[in-house]
Amino acid sequence: MKLSVLDHSLIGSGSTAREAFQNTLELARATEQLGYHRYWLAEHHGSGHFAGVAPEVLAAQVAAATSRIRVGTGGVLLTHYSPFKVAEVFRLLETLYPGRIDLGLGRAQGSTDQVTRALAYGASVGPETFPKKLADLIAFLSGTEPASEEFRGLPLRPATEGRPQLWSLGSGEQSAALAARHGISFCFAHFFNPITGAPVTRGYRAQFKPSAQQPAPYSAVSVYVVCGRTEEEARRLGRSNDLLAVNTRKGRAELPIPSVEEAEAYQYSPEELATLEFDRKRLVFGDPSQVKEQLQRMAADFEVDELIITTICHDHRARLRSYELVAEAFALSGATSRRAAG
Repeated sequence: MKLSVLDHSLIGSGSTAREAFQNTLELARATEQLGYHRYWLAEHHGSGHFAGVAPEVLAAQVAAATSRIRVGTGGVLLTHYSPFKVAEVFRLLETLYPGRIDLGLGRAQGSTDQVTRALAYGASVGPETFPKKLADLIAFLSGTEPASEEFRGLPLRPATEGRPQLWSLGSGEQSAALAARHGISFCFAHFFNPITGAPVTRGYRAQFKPSAQQPAPYSAVSVYVVCGRTEEEARRLGRSNDLLAVNTRKGRAELPIPSVEEAEAYQYSPEELATLEFDRKRLVFGDPSQVKEQLQRMAADFEVDELIITTICHDHRARLRSYELVAEAFALSGATSRRAAG
């Protein structure tokens, strides 16, 4: 089972966006050494707790700071952008870092309607545009004719022999069906939808059509994970997620990741406590053996090839330690070497 990382470039209370990006680079180097397979950067807009507004820029930085781990986006919100421009950017990344680049694509807006309009700046935008944009993007990357007639015969530069690995990201059947139809990889966002992921990912595998991009299905599930030395430690670290979820539901997107102390001091209403029962279903937490058992069970149920882990907590050192503990539990090569050296 391959393990990978999805990083949101976290801004904790009392810290800055610059520190968040520095932490991203440190985490990328550390997880490469631990033996994680790929490192993805998320795209968010108008957020006070997620700093990554341009994952393709961060991907270039991470790829430059590492040497082996695959690097990509989880994902570019293609609804907002020109497929031609996205194809150019990722052909450039593939030219700079051949054989290491992933292009994960999302259908969601990722922010408020006002931000969406600002990103589009007059162009047509919305989830309904995604299927055609995806088809054109695949064509631009593969050198085939795009679905849009006006762009046929359009040369794409830079010229490169390789191409990034393409992924459709989502939390429902539509994203999975598009991935299967186009013959690309699929990642299910369990942290958005902790209920229906298994049938969706199994359906992707059953419906997959081989393509020039890849001959066989390849799927992953992305899940929130907080691992501590003990279950009690993991539960306490996870309290930041509780208050973050409450803030997000109440439209307080400008707030940073709360500290454990802030979360413990917050007075939750009965309605908020009831909502948290659902939110906690999105989170795998516990000591290393508990986390490993839960993740293995999920991977088998979802029939996926890979687990992509997202750890959200206020303290950067605790986040690093969580990834280390998971790597050791799964006996990843780098974690095994580090333990032997220690």
